[in-house]
Amino acid sequence: MIKMPRWNGHLVKRLVIVSVSASVFGLSYVWTAVRRLAGRRIPGTCVVLYFHAVRPEHRSAFARQMDTLLRCAKPTRADRQEPLAEGVHHSVVTFDDGYQNVIENALPELEKRAIPSTLFIITEALGKPAHWLTGPRGPDWYGPVMTADQMKNLSADLVAIGSHTATHPLLPALSAEEAMRELSQSRAQLERMLNRKVGLFSFPYGAHHARLIECCREAGYDRVFTTRPALAFADPAEFTTGRVPVEPSDWPLEFRLKLSGAYRWMPAAFSLKRKLQGAFHRGGGSARSSVHDCSPSTPSGVR
Repeated sequence: MIKMPRWNGHLVKRLVIVSVSASVFGLSYVWTAVRRLAGRRIPGTCVVLYFHAVRPEHRSAFARQMDTLLRCAKPTRADRQEPLAEGVHHSVVTFDDGYQNVIENALPELEKRAIPSTLFIITEALGKPAHWLTGPRGPDWYGPVMTADQMKNLSADLVAIGSHTATHPLLPALSAEEAMRELSQSRAQLERMLNRKVGLFSFPYGAHHARLIECCREAGYDRVFTTRPALAFADPAEFTTGRVPVEPSDWPLEFRLKLSGAYRWMPAAFSLKRKLQGAFHRGGGSARSSVHDCSPSTPSGVR
């Protein structure tokens, strides 16, 4: 008797997302080729990737991903203000939370390849366990957050520092005063420690709303990053920029599709899903949404 493989919900969902994204990639490739043949202008594109931890056993996989990035995109910085070069696909590498294993395993591989990166730091967590982590991958799996001295010793030429709040709260659950304190306090602490301007911010859990975007402006940030997969920097002066979640354990095809921007269909799909759930709920059913909807490959509790 042939034993069939067991399929779990997460794997099926992952396969569906990869399949749809591959279709988006193929259509985009054909459309770009048609535009080139017609002599049309091809605008530059950019995808911002975000990682969390890079454990020792994942260093070689991460290195292969960075080799793929160099073949398929032009690395650039998260704080760039100039327009994207026409016809060129760019990519930005970012890390949330600031784990020590990023210093030990990711940054050396990036330095070898001269790829710039940005680390989003939780100021009150420096040198401490990651208290916000839940689920099977807890603080022991991710390891400690880097210390303040480790952060200060990073090369400013290749590593930019941004804020990820002071304590990693779910910002929409806070009052306006509490949220502003998280935003302003973390930025001020980083600027004191680094003795330079800090203008970048990423939302913990990707959770935000329109008022929080304005709070970030008021707190003095130049650009904020979400977890919604989207092409970045179409407008050099854009304030809110989407990012694509990546793990070193991603399948090679999965990483290549994320890097290309083929996951950009997901925000519209989840928006439609929420509308349908809302209609079902109003009709007497039940609905559930999650701030993690747009980051299917990132385990819950990690951000």
